[in-house]
Amino acid sequence: MQVGSFARRIRVAFDDITTPEDGVLAGLVKMGEVALESHTIDVPTFNRIVKIQSGIVTMPEIQLTYETNTETNTRQYLKNWWINKDQKNMTIIMVDATGTEQERVLWSSVEISRLTEPEADLANPTYAQMVITVLPKEITPIDL
Repeated sequence: MQVGSFARRIRVAFDDITTPEDGVLAGLVKMGEVALESHTIDVPTFNRIVKIQSGIVTMPEIQLTYETNTETNTRQYLKNWWINKDQKNMTIIMVDATGTEQERVLWSSVEISRLTEPEADLANPTYAQMVITVLPKEITPIDL
């Protein structure tokens, strides 16, 4: 293994959950790509059109997949968030394989734009899960 690399693990903490696990909702199994993109515009010149950055950042849509079971309140928490059209602050905590925190990022005023219960394949059963698509208004790194 090369020096300085680490296994990336993610924990997502919510500002309205008060648990011994620092507000972490149980069951996160997958987090989609977080792609911050600078919006571009076409600018005509004498003999060509060039693209330049407009200075506006396009905020991403991110998918989070949660395992749900009878031991946790994850399923009800996600349903309530969707039904009530709440906005929540989320803290994304990146840790290494030993659990040592590496980075923390605050996602402000996050809304759910899509709540999905994946199809059930009865010939090949899998664990119960819910997939949410979230829309953060702002993504801010937090100094450790």
